Amino acid sequence: MFTKATWLLPIIILSIITGGSFHAQAQRKKQKAKVDTIHMVTIDSATIRKNIAALAKDSNRIKKSDTSVAILINRIEDYTLMLNEVMSSLRRGFDTVGISNGLPMTDTSLALIKYNIASLGRTPNINDIYTNKVMLEQLQRKLDSWQSTLFSYYDKLVGINDTIYSLRRDSAMRNIPAENELYGFYLGQITNLILKFHAVDSANKVNLIRIGLLQNKVANRYIEVSNLYEDMDYRLEQHSANMFARDYRYLWRPHRDSINPLDFFPVLKSSLHKSGKVMGIFFTIQWPVFFVWLLLAVLFTWWVYHNIRRIKQNHTEEEGETILQHTQYLYRFPIACTVVLVTTLSAVLSIRYPILFTEITWLLNAIALTFIFRRLLSPTLFRTWLLMIGLLFLYCLNNLLIEVTYAEQWGLLAGAIFSTVLGYRLLKETALSTFAPSRFIRPVVKLFIATSIFSLVLVILARVGTAKIMGSSAIVNTVMALSLFTLVKILMEAVYLQVEANKDSSTFISFMDYQDVQRKSKTFLAILAVVGWLIIIARNLYLYDAIHESISDFLSSPHQIGNSDFTFSSIIIFILVIWVSTVASQLIAYMFGSTGQTTSGKKNKFGSALLLLRLAVLAGGVLLAFAASGIPMDKLTIVIGALGVGIGFGLQNVVNNLVSGIILAFEKPIEVGDVIEVGSRSGTVKEIGIRSSKINAPDGSEVIIPNGDLISQQLINWTRTNRTRRVTFLIGVGYGSDVKQVTDIIKSAFTDRKDVLTLPAPVVQLIEFGDNAVNFRVYFWVGDLDNAGTAMSEVLATIYTALNNAGIELPYPQRDLHIRSIDELLMKKWEKPGTDEVV
Repeated sequence: MFTKATWLLPIIILSIITGGSFHAQAQRKKQKAKVDTIHMVTIDSATIRKNIAALAKDSNRIKKSDTSVAILINRIEDYTLMLNEVMSSLRRGFDTVGISNGLPMTDTSLALIKYNIASLGRTPNINDIYTNKVMLEQLQRKLDSWQSTLFSYYDKLVGINDTIYSLRRDSAMRNIPAENELYGFYLGQITNLILKFHAVDSANKVNLIRIGLLQNKVANRYIEVSNLYEDMDYRLEQHSANMFARDYRYLWRPHRDSINPLDFFPVLKSSLHKSGKVMGIFFTIQWPVFFVWLLLAVLFTWWVYHNIRRIKQNHTEEEGETILQHTQYLYRFPIACTVVLVTTLSAVLSIRYPILFTEITWLLNAIALTFIFRRLLSPTLFRTWLLMIGLLFLYCLNNLLIEVTYAEQWGLLAGAIFSTVLGYRLLKETALSTFAPSRFIRPVVKLFIATSIFSLVLVILARVGTAKIMGSSAIVNTVMALSLFTLVKILMEAVYLQVEANKDSSTFISFMDYQDVQRKSKTFLAILAVVGWLIIIARNLYLYDAIHESISDFLSSPHQIGNSDFTFSSIIIFILVIWVSTVASQLIAYMFGSTGQTTSGKKNKFGSALLLLRLAVLAGGVLLAFAASGIPMDKLTIVIGALGVGIGFGLQNVVNNLVSGIILAFEKPIEVGDVIEVGSRSGTVKEIGIRSSKINAPDGSEVIIPNGDLISQQLINWTRTNRTRRVTFLIGVGYGSDVKQVTDIIKSAFTDRKDVLTLPAPVVQLIEFGDNAVNFRVYFWVGDLDNAGTAMSEVLATIYTALNNAGIELPYPQRDLHIRSIDELLMKKWEKPGTDEVV
């Protein structure tokens, strides 16, 4: 019944939405109105019922049938559920409040940027231009995000609109029930469906109009921001092209050739006012950045204090203090170290921030370093450091000036001279070697001197803008180099505290050797620090964008070898992913494996399953390297094919060892920490590798055994299920000794020995009557095979003492000597004079 009614829905909805008449009415508009002509001014349930009744009389358009009742029931249920779902989505609405509230802030930012651009003089500061560019970039990202959100909303509304009007194209709605009772029930259902359709359609149109207007507002601002951004790019290009052109008057001609005769303090006041407004707007847009850095500072501080507290709890006061005194920075200055960590990382990673934010980061970093250096540096060196901080503050203030003044020019001259003298003083300061290695500090100081001298020359030649960049770069690069050097030490100390705080725990950190970690990670952190310092230098010289674009173009430009296309970036990504997977595999082996210094009886719980994880990491790394680098996966089959040929010609042993390693991982005949014997070699398993395994021999050597030998040769595992071991030795006593007494003396040597097991009990057996002794064989068990040698030594010493006290002889070997012949001259030599006796 309901299904037939639903087939009429498109025609009825069309008449309601258009509010017009059907095609038959257009043909008879001059005649008297027929029953098939419907004009609905007000949509209500009564009118809808009349319209349905009128349309039902037109047999050319509507078919009466009772054969499709089941289909009509399903169809009307589906449409009702669909409209309910769509209406629910429309009622929840689309969250555009943030966009609407953000538009005034965008307009304020644009107005400020336009004011800054309009106030740029003939000698603009590149920092001011760059700050405008940064703000425009932030606005561009924000507007682009808004556009993406609005486009997704609009697509959803269009989809809803298409879904609604798909009801019109359903030809099945032309059927209605023929039976009067079904027809009456049908009227109620179809009336509710039509009213629901109209409500959904109206709400959807309202949302489409609202989203469309908001899209238009965002698009207009995005276009304006893009135009201003291109203008800033053009200004930066012009500044780079004219970087070494004279932009101000010479120092010796203050009243001639005056390009921009402005007073210093008014320029300073307006510059600070503008920078404050820029900073406020930037914080409004990018406040999550501040939250992230604050969260990092809180987490790092908690981590440090937590480890310090655990060290003090796990050790006595004297021991804990001794351990903590090995940390030169974190234990003494935890808050200052946290500030150094956050500000240094921010200085390296903050590529698109306003100059004021960057300078605040520099100054906070310098203040934190001052608290640390106050106790670590000598008084002379610390005074030099304070002078450098003063220079940093003056150059930071100078970078905010939007116009060049005559006083600023003289200040740059004095700053360059002072920096040069200060650099030479640092170069001769021998105390620097106690703070940092000379191979690190001397290049930094030499670069500081060279850049300062270059700034001095540029000031004299009236290249004031470039001189400001060089002078600021000299002092900032030096301070940040010291900060990065300190940061590496802070991170190493943080790892040290983590290891020391968890040595007595059951976590994998208890297996770690700090010296090993320091040796492996120090070089890596130093490389990262050098890269970060180079990034800071490039950014301070405003070469970062140019270098980044040049490198990106070089890496992304396509090349061709034969029929294969490639880019250097894909090669680097491929190598990098392989390297990262290899390092990750080694790191897993180190952290969850054995470091070679596990305590006696401590067996690694992760076992040989570690090998499977390492293989999975390496295999995943290879597949990810192919996918990330853009190399077609079908090329992998070529590599596998080439590998198969290599296996056939000379890689049988390699593959054999690889497969043997997998067998070891599944079968687990040995695990890390087991004491094994393979052939003539014995030792403790240190690592089960992919191709070979390592064991630590008792003599201190490290033996590398191919996995194939562990599978093919006879393998003795002393600790497969437990660490007990039977110890055997022989002892002989002289003939005539009391056998029972000897047996009792030997057994008494095992009494009250904690290393010797009482079950099985020691066994003493008389095994033979030797040439010169009665021989006994002694068996006893020890709980830990590592103590077998010590236990046997102590037992033998006790038996020897007891036998001596009892007067029982431990005989020497006895032999009978038979002399068959001897030289007569030798006999005469040994005879006594005058006798035949031999002496």
